[in-house]
Amino acid sequence: MNKLLLLFYCMTSCVVHCLAQDKKATSLVLQQLLKKNALDTADMRVLIGVGNDYVNRPGIESGDMDTAGLCADKVLKSAIKDKLPLWEGLSYLLYSKIHREQNILEKGKGYGLKAAGIFSKYKQKEYLADAYSELSDYYPPVDVPTLKIKLKYYTDAAKLYGEVGAKMKQANTLYILGDYYSFLPDYNEAVNLLLQSVVLFKEVGHKELQGVYNLLGAIYNQLGDTDNALKYGLLAVRTAEEVKDSTTQLITIYNRLGMIYNGMDVIDKAMDSYQKALSLAIRMKDTASMQILSRNICRAYQKMNRPAEALKIIKKEERDYPPQKQELRVLMLESIVITYCMLKEFGLALPYVQQLEEYRRKMAPDDSYLEYVNTALITYYLAVHQNKTVYEYASDMLDAAKKTNLLAMQGKAYSFLYRADSAMGNYKEALEHFRLFKVVNDSLFNIAKFQKISRLQLQFETEQKDQALKLKEQNIQLLTREAQLQKADLHRARFTKNVIIASACMLVALLLLGFNRYKLKMESNRRLEQQQEVINYKNRSLEQLLHAQNKLLDEKEWLLKEIHHRVKNNLQIVMSLLNTQAAFLDDKDALNAIKESRYRMQAISLIHQKLYQSENTALIDMPVYICDLVEYLKDGVSATNMIKFDLDIAPLKLDVSQSVPIGLILNEAITNAIKYAFTGKGTITISLHPVGSGRLGLIIADNGKGFPAGKIPTQHGSMGMMLMNTLAEQLDGTVDIQSQNGVIITVLFKHHLDNTLTEAISLDGNRKDRF
Repeated sequence: MNKLLLLFYCMTSCVVHCLAQDKKATSLVLQQLLKKNALDTADMRVLIGVGNDYVNRPGIESGDMDTAGLCADKVLKSAIKDKLPLWEGLSYLLYSKIHREQNILEKGKGYGLKAAGIFSKYKQKEYLADAYSELSDYYPPVDVPTLKIKLKYYTDAAKLYGEVGAKMKQANTLYILGDYYSFLPDYNEAVNLLLQSVVLFKEVGHKELQGVYNLLGAIYNQLGDTDNALKYGLLAVRTAEEVKDSTTQLITIYNRLGMIYNGMDVIDKAMDSYQKALSLAIRMKDTASMQILSRNICRAYQKMNRPAEALKIIKKEERDYPPQKQELRVLMLESIVITYCMLKEFGLALPYVQQLEEYRRKMAPDDSYLEYVNTALITYYLAVHQNKTVYEYASDMLDAAKKTNLLAMQGKAYSFLYRADSAMGNYKEALEHFRLFKVVNDSLFNIAKFQKISRLQLQFETEQKDQALKLKEQNIQLLTREAQLQKADLHRARFTKNVIIASACMLVALLLLGFNRYKLKMESNRRLEQQQEVINYKNRSLEQLLHAQNKLLDEKEWLLKEIHHRVKNNLQIVMSLLNTQAAFLDDKDALNAIKESRYRMQAISLIHQKLYQSENTALIDMPVYICDLVEYLKDGVSATNMIKFDLDIAPLKLDVSQSVPIGLILNEAITNAIKYAFTGKGTITISLHPVGSGRLGLIIADNGKGFPAGKIPTQHGSMGMMLMNTLAEQLDGTVDIQSQNGVIITVLFKHHLDNTLTEAISLDGNRKDRF
């Protein structure tokens, strides 16, 4: 077994099992399943999955193992009850994992064998491979026999995974196999298995291949193939950086790359890789890696002949993180002794030499770490000229090397013997040992050369076979392409023929369809012409009717204007008669009655005058009408020079039925205000506006003396009051009279027309006039 590869094994965890499922059943679901009396396959699948999750959790917690045991027990009982051997085997396999985690090895191995027996009987290949992988974990690689048992289980598992197409599991198993074959050591088989695992990992799209590349680089380095060693070492670093690997595996990757550079005597790059690994180990508090890296850095300083710096780094390990395991302590002591010998500090080396002597007395002859003990002791005894002791220890090393057939150790032993013989003056023996040293070195060189030639020859033959296969594939592809072209030509000819036939059919169909559409269009045009003639006839008739209607409307409008003109003239005649009658009367009351009647007639006359003068013979423009009425009343009374009129009339148009009552109400209110309200100056305010809810409000107010307290006239108080109330009723309205700083008469009535607003005269939409 190669000692250096065993050291690598101590540095990294390479055993990768099937990936655990990510889903975890909740405790509630788990409790419900454990309480069920009868389980179906879905329930058992959940329980087995949950049990494996608890087993695969980091650390060894009794609670986790207890929960996993409950799952296994529940599935086992249900499987035996329902006679389901597959689930019985899965429960045994789970029991095996639980007992292995709890270090109950014999009982756990028994469960694993039971599971394997059931899966083998029922030809469940993938489950059988899982059982083999589990059983292999019961055989630690402490010696060659147990390692071979382990390799047998993994080899059978890989084969079964390949048969069922479980590529990911097969790739992981081949990766583990390659690692363990390097322990034998069988480096060629290890490389072969690892390359197969890379192919499978890539087929399933697995990208985290840094571990495989790292191991390939280390093995190629042991084979002396530095080109491939460096290639895969750098590939491992690049892959780890691409997938952002932050595990302790990255420490191993940098460390192995440093060892490759160190073997190539590229010490600066080796030191750079070691320092990166050491920084990661310190940050992750990985003491074991820190110890290994300290020794590697120390050896690099020794190789550069810088023993002071080598001593500094190895003493820091001894002081800050001393190794507890004997193997790692042996490596540290070896580095310290050799460094002190380089510094010629033999007195300081002596305590460490004594510790190594103690280890040497206790170690078995076949212990792999005895080589490092002997190397350090022989180096010291050579330096202090204790040549007989050197000869003794070198002879022991040579015997152990011959037993294990390790040529590198034999070469080292012959070198030590040669130097001891030379120091003691045994020149004949020295020459013989030197010759044997050269023979061993040449053998090592020839083996490495032969291995390299074999790999090149294998690569050449593989390339030739690949080239032959490619040529065959190209010929097959060419023939296939020719057949496809012929088939395509035949299809194209058939397609062309079908297209021509289909085109001809479509052309005939289009011609028939076009002829049919032509006939339909001609018939449609004939019908449209007949309909157009009917429409034209109706249009002419309608135009005649519209002309006659317009003529009648014009005549109607003319007649209405004429009627209004004659009514106005008749009212003027009546007013003239009243004026003539008044000339012959001396009674003041009679004169006042005639005068009031004249004003009332003038109010009505103005309405008819507006109607026949306006284009609209139905509506009266209220702002204009009220202004004209006020002007007439103002001109007819001499006292109005002292009285001002303030008009606030909305732009309304009302019909005759509402205009006449409004005019008469205004006439009564204004004449009463002029006669009775003022003794001097005063103002009469008139307002007409919409007040909401389809109603209009007419307000006539003065700031005169008003009515005596409590003597506001009632509905029948006078002729004028009776007239205003009657007119308000005609408007469907009400009259309200208030005496507040004068008299305020408010008439509220319904608005009969919808569209009566005209263009606003003032900015706020109301007409305001002052007289």
